[in-house]
Amino acid sequence: MITSACASTVTRGSPFDGSATSDNRSEAPIRIEVRNLNFNDVTIWAIRQGQRIRLGRVTGKTDEIFRIDWNLALPISFSIDVVGGRACTTSRILVDRNARVWIQVPSNVGIQPCRVGRTG
Repeated sequence: MITSACASTVTRGSPFDGSATSDNRSEAPIRIEVRNLNFNDVTIWAIRQGQRIRLGRVTGKTDEIFRIDWNLALPISFSIDVVGGRACTTSRILVDRNARVWIQVPSNVGIQPCRVGRTG
């Protein structure tokens, strides 16, 4: 009998519908609150070491909340794509376990910066 001992991450749920959960202890959930001041819809992407992870779309002039498991050793930044318009990228910030991160998409992307911050 041959056995092997490999460290692995157990994933439950579907990776395609956003319901997958991970048992990786280096990751913790963070909450991302987006305020879209633009009239156009925007798509929000989290950026981890150059990789873009799609969080979702936020309708124009609305707010939306997303949750993502994040490796707390890595800073997070965001890329915001305006449907039919320009894009912007936020600065990088560090997050803590159960952090609440906020993003503000300005009414005039490209002229005004997209802002990011955290509370707690």
